[in-house]
Amino acid sequence: MRWNPAGLIPQAGLGSLLWYLQRLRMMSAGELGYRLRQRGTLRRLEASYRSRPKGNLLRESLPLFCSATERQLPAIPIHGARLRNLGPRLLAGHLDGAHPWRWRDETDVWHRAPDSGRIWPRGFFANLPYRPGNAYGDIRLLWEPARLQHLVDLALYADSMSRDLRGRAVTMIRDQLLSWERANPPLDGPHYISAMECGLRLIAVCHVLDILRPMLQADDPIRSCIAGIAESHATLIDQRLSLYSSRGNHTMAEAAALVYAGALFPEFSEAIDWRQTGLRLLAQEAEHQVLPDGGGAEQAMSYHQVNLDLLALVDALLRHRQMASEPRLAAATHRGDAFVRSMTLPDGRLPDIGDGDHGVALARSMCRHQAKARSRSCGIRTYPHAGYTVGRTDEPRSLQWILDHGPLGMPPANGHGHADALSLLLSVGETPLFIDSGTFLYGGDAQWRRYFRGTAAHNTVVVDGHDQARQTGAFLWSQPYTSCLLSRMQHSDGGGRLLAMHTGYKRLGVTHTRGMCWSPDGWLLVQDQLTGSGSHEIALHWHTPIAVEPFTPTGQRLAMPACKVVMEIQGGDMALHCGQLEPPLGWLSPEYGTRETVNTILVSHRGPLPHCFATLILLGEARPSRHQTEEFLQWMTETTG
Repeated sequence: MRWNPAGLIPQAGLGSLLWYLQRLRMMSAGELGYRLRQRGTLRRLEASYRSRPKGNLLRESLPLFCSATERQLPAIPIHGARLRNLGPRLLAGHLDGAHPWRWRDETDVWHRAPDSGRIWPRGFFANLPYRPGNAYGDIRLLWEPARLQHLVDLALYADSMSRDLRGRAVTMIRDQLLSWERANPPLDGPHYISAMECGLRLIAVCHVLDILRPMLQADDPIRSCIAGIAESHATLIDQRLSLYSSRGNHTMAEAAALVYAGALFPEFSEAIDWRQTGLRLLAQEAEHQVLPDGGGAEQAMSYHQVNLDLLALVDALLRHRQMASEPRLAAATHRGDAFVRSMTLPDGRLPDIGDGDHGVALARSMCRHQAKARSRSCGIRTYPHAGYTVGRTDEPRSLQWILDHGPLGMPPANGHGHADALSLLLSVGETPLFIDSGTFLYGGDAQWRRYFRGTAAHNTVVVDGHDQARQTGAFLWSQPYTSCLLSRMQHSDGGGRLLAMHTGYKRLGVTHTRGMCWSPDGWLLVQDQLTGSGSHEIALHWHTPIAVEPFTPTGQRLAMPACKVVMEIQGGDMALHCGQLEPPLGWLSPEYGTRETVNTILVSHRGPLPHCFATLILLGEARPSRHQTEEFLQWMTETTG
């Protein structure tokens, strides 16, 4: 794995204007009024910023939450092994994973762009250029260490350490907290641009203090630092909520932070309003964003997990402090958790469906679910609201797949969705065979953002080089498609069939239908039918981390550990792409900010419609008979009419 610097380009005035025009088209009259009021709020905040003394305001007395010696928050459920592996890295000043940030007791540590090395400017936050195409870098990379969530993990690690090592961890936490506070006075700089970032930071520092309090003296500056961050952040969040077409995981984090601030700091004059506003909004969004079947409205698994963790944290906080919670929080968490367990891959990871910045609600070591995916039952299950069908077969020829037949994302912007209609994820045992390519970056060179969220980065069919929907901005789509599951059948012997379609290429006069048929004997057949009029260039993509070697002129052999798999494809000319730059193809982003090469099997055809691709996965000697294949194709034809 390697770190990839962003390819930075100047921010273009025309591009910015087009972005605003696209956003305006999505706004209701109510939202336009809200946006105008927000402009007034920003003017007042800027006037306050310019008139008051620079630096952080000091409180005459500490809130009880900061001065208490006994812990005030419920315990965090953690993954012990993960924390033990992570702790030494944090103690050395690093973050988890490949993020290049490292703690330095220097003034620019919170403002130097990890990708470009440039220093992000200071000044009133709303005046800073931060959207993709700015001159500094991908701002999400800058925000990661400033969430201060790594200090929660370090505090948990310190709590488990011997007495002589604990002091070193506490000193590092203190140094980083005070450094962040000095470098980021209220409303000053890029770390106040996003109310969501302020919300996640507020929640994190509250838990840091609560874990450390048995190790702190009464006059430790950490206590007053946390009080200042909580008050300044909650005050800003309350005025900068993500509402209307901006609703999403941002809204969840902001609302959760208001509940935390209101519940933990009753001394603050707006505490009651914060708690009531946060809880009302969180309950509303829990119902809206956690669908009736437990899936996420944003069609982004990573953000869905963060939302569920935030709901669980707030519900636990209110119950722990014997305050009234909201039944919709626990209900949404319960149905969402069941969905996540079902979607978890055999190796224990969540699939990289939709956008994902690999962020967390509180801490990397936090883990509310530790049961292994392999304990789940076999068969198929459909989530009609989220738009997924999950299938599993029995050992020893175990297959698990996820077929995506859901919407593009959460309307109206569909911002975190990918154009992945009818994409198929497939694992054999615990080994992934067909994978999602991930996200890579939100900022930097726009071609990478376009590629990773585009159709060609997913296991589905591209028509005439177009995505299934039109990308109009880094977080905007137009002409969204609809997808639907037309039919599903489950046989008593463990086999079955699925049939789904989408309208993404209706504008080109083309309909894509995908059928699947599988057997407990160890084979899976995928049939892609393209119907319509005219002549088209159509391309089937399969993205796999497995080594690929030639097998026959019409097939490919995938070498897999402990399990021989043969993949036979008909319907076009086959080529293998790995790390192609122009245009991008054969890339995987295993975590935010990194990209690696991956094998992409491209099967292409140019000609009149209708046309079919057939992909057969064989785990052993068994294969479908001619009669089974013909019966399956006839069923597809009859079902689609």
